[in-house]
Amino acid sequence: MHENVCKILIENGVRLIYTADRSIGNALGMFKNAYRTFHYEVSINEKVAYELALAGSISSKKTACIFSTEELYEALDPLMSSAYTGVIGGFVVLCMKDTEEEVTPLGPFSKLPVIVSEHPDLLNRTIKYAYSISEKYQIPVIVQAEDRGQGVKGSRGQGEGTEDAKLRSYLDRMETQNSKLKTQNSKFVKDPARWAATPKFRLQLHKLLNEKTEKIREEFEQYEGNTKTIHGSNTGIITSKREFLEFYSEDTNVLYLSTVYPLPVNLVNTFIDGVEEVYVIEGEYPVIELQIPDTAKVRAEHIKDTPKRPKPEETMYGFEVVRDKLGAASSINMAHGIKKLEPGRKILAVTFEDHFFHSGMPAFVNTLYNNSAYVLLVLTNEREEEIRHILDGFGFHNYHHINNVSEIENFKDREDLTVLFYRGIV
Repeated sequence: MHENVCKILIENGVRLIYTADRSIGNALGMFKNAYRTFHYEVSINEKVAYELALAGSISSKKTACIFSTEELYEALDPLMSSAYTGVIGGFVVLCMKDTEEEVTPLGPFSKLPVIVSEHPDLLNRTIKYAYSISEKYQIPVIVQAEDRGQGVKGSRGQGEGTEDAKLRSYLDRMETQNSKLKTQNSKFVKDPARWAATPKFRLQLHKLLNEKTEKIREEFEQYEGNTKTIHGSNTGIITSKREFLEFYSEDTNVLYLSTVYPLPVNLVNTFIDGVEEVYVIEGEYPVIELQIPDTAKVRAEHIKDTPKRPKPEETMYGFEVVRDKLGAASSINMAHGIKKLEPGRKILAVTFEDHFFHSGMPAFVNTLYNNSAYVLLVLTNEREEEIRHILDGFGFHNYHHINNVSEIENFKDREDLTVLFYRGIV
């Protein structure tokens, strides 16, 4: 299902592609022989993938990351600095929206341009445009695209055998055509004013970033993905999601924005001036609304998911359960904080093996350093032995493997820090 996305990136000249999704890695592997001048890697987590792609682009390579919209939030640490350090080669972060999660709020938060591409057939145009912005202004660009399970373009409705045959034929042709292509050489220019994060240099970079943002805003004014439909009504709608329009009259004026950040303010103001009342319809976070200078005519509607009843506090075998609600392995820091404030509470922190490698190691060391005590349950698949070696390296040996979830109860009265390994999901 990911072949078309990979094909679009590679055909746009991308030579370094990183992801944390093995299924995307498998799709990229199919193109390796056909396009011998590109490299791909399935990284251990999203943070590592983003940092590798950013480093490649700083060295003048054309790079990309492929994440889901949820996964990008696991890479906030490097993402939040990348607008300041910038890039030399183009760098596009392609986020496939397969849940209700949006990455549009990260635009004003990180100062990175955000473009929305809802239709799979227009993704190639969007990617091409995103790289032109990234290369021209030396800044990473975030693209949010719809994940509709598309395979190779033009293969919908055909049998799997036909689809596979088309892809093999395409790859064979590309392998012949590209066998003599040369690898692009890396170029890294040492520039302390750009790469060092001292206050003096950071202030200079901040001014430069503000200038970039305004220039990109001017570019977005002319982007053909932003469309305006005028019917002569006194009411207008501004949105970045076409699905939000289904409950409104066909006579309503509509400004559809693909460039969510930075907002093309002149385009928006002109649209607002032509109507008496405007509804800004977007997700729960008001990304577009907050960028409109004059909101006198604006009425905002924020589309939320179906209201859900708050979940009761989770308990398990006499423990209060803390999970990774704030990010990978966040349960470790949360459990430590709770125990420091209320030492008498029985806390069971639950995390995954991959989350432990993502952010759990420094959190666990912090727990050891500050002499906190709770039970940590690490849900494993194939990396339990690696984690055991790491804990040994920390000088910690109070870990146990359990074969049944009910065995957690045996550790309810423990007063020391304890780590449990369980192969499965709880």
